[in-house]
Amino acid sequence: MLAALPFLLSNGVAGVVMGVAYRGVGLGFVPSVLFSVVVYSATAQAVTLGMWAAVPPIIPMAVACIATNARYLVMGAHLYQIFGQLRKRITLPILFLLADASWLMTSADAESNDADIGYLLGASVPMAVGWMGGTALGYGLPLAPDGPLSVAAALLPAAFIVTLLPTQWRGARSVLPWLLSAAGALLVGRFVSPNWAMLAGGAIGTGFSMMRADHA
Repeated sequence: MLAALPFLLSNGVAGVVMGVAYRGVGLGFVPSVLFSVVVYSATAQAVTLGMWAAVPPIIPMAVACIATNARYLVMGAHLYQIFGQLRKRITLPILFLLADASWLMTSADAESNDADIGYLLGASVPMAVGWMGGTALGYGLPLAPDGPLSVAAALLPAAFIVTLLPTQWRGARSVLPWLLSAAGALLVGRFVSPNWAMLAGGAIGTGFSMMRADHA
């Protein structure tokens, strides 16, 4: 928990921006906080925020959440190799708080020390408290949604995606799938619907990588 304490501040600041943004789109306090508690995915929440409209496109939003969080399947499979001998009634509640950074920290710790599910819990708590608490705090603060924070809220989807790019880079072979994804997203957003642009672009790039038999 001490090692993860810096994330209390960083996740808290991002959560404040998200809370202000939710208030700006007309979401109530309780739904806003529940969004961060139940979904608890900064990336998925930022992506769905970018898709928000007067009548939210529920199906594209749900698909976007699933697609964005698909990486947790890989994380869960890796953690099963480390903690698979533990009872699920112990591991599953802890996995509810799983985040990218706590997974990385736990994986690194397991390589140098004995595997300890308590380390995963300790690393996850500050991140969860920062994000959920920050959302509630941001919603309640007297900050104008159309002020400077509106720029930060608009950049949140891109910011969270950019933070994931280094983990997805596979050298020169990544260039073409990424270009195809970008081109596909632009075309779908221009001629079909912006709501499906990200999903279509991701599907095109991923499909090309699968056909080329790229390694995950």
